[in-house]
Amino acid sequence: MARHPSTTVAHPQRHVMTPSVVSLNMAHAMIGRTVEVLTGTKRIEHGVVSGVFEEAGKPRIVVGRHSYDMNQILAVTPAS
Repeated sequence: MARHPSTTVAHPQRHVMTPSVVSLNMAHAMIGRTVEVLTGTKRIEHGVVSGVFEEAGKPRIVVGRHSYDMNQILAVTPAS
């Protein structure tokens, strides 16, 4: 009886994106866009996102000379 070599089926690798990776990607996508953010003093500030960094595993956007948590963002619009 002839033996057939076993067939191995290749499974594509799955890339699991954790919530922190998704949030960081979203933050990077905001660079160059205009945002409205709620500041700690309950005021709304407007400005263009110029950068992103992580603090304690969470992304923060940089607007002007200040940084904000993602949950402080009220609106995002294309930069004019």
